[in-house]
Amino acid sequence: MARFSYVTTKRHKGTLASLLPTILLFSMVIALFVVGTGSLSKGSTKRQKESLTDALSRDIIYCYATTGHYPESLDYIKNNYGLFYNEELFYVDYQVRAQNIIPDVTIIELHPEDTRTPVQKLTGYVYQRVNNVLETKARMKNNILERAENRSILR
Repeated sequence: MARFSYVTTKRHKGTLASLLPTILLFSMVIALFVVGTGSLSKGSTKRQKESLTDALSRDIIYCYATTGHYPESLDYIKNNYGLFYNEELFYVDYQVRAQNIIPDVTIIELHPEDTRTPVQKLTGYVYQRVNNVLETKARMKNNILERAENRSILR
C-alpha cells in the first residue's frame, strides 16, 4: 500500500547563485522600462514644442489674413484665437516690429533639469543622498574629536 504512505521529498534550498539569473533578468526588465519611459517623456516634450510652434504660426498668419495686420501681443492671440499651452513648460517670447512685419517668436523650454531621464534623476538623487550621509558622518566625527579634545584640555 505504497499509495497511502507519506513520502517526503527533499527541498532544494535556494542559494544566491541560483537566484542570480532571476535577479539579473528582473533588474534588466526594470531598467528597460525606466529607459523607455524617459525616452517617451523627452519625445512628448519635443512634440509639444513643435505643436506650439505650428499653432502660433497658424494663428499669426490667420490673424494677418483676416484683419490685415499681425497680432500686437501674445495675449491677443490667446484671447481671440484660443491659443493654449503649458506655461510652466514653455516660455514664449513674442516681439512685434511693426504691424506689417511678421513678429519674432521664440519658444524656450523651462526646467531643463526635468528633461533628464528617470535613471539620471534617480542616480542624481542617490548621489545627493550618499553625499549628505558622508557629510553628516564627517561632521559627527569632527564633533566627537572636538569633544574629546575639550575633555583632554579640561583634565
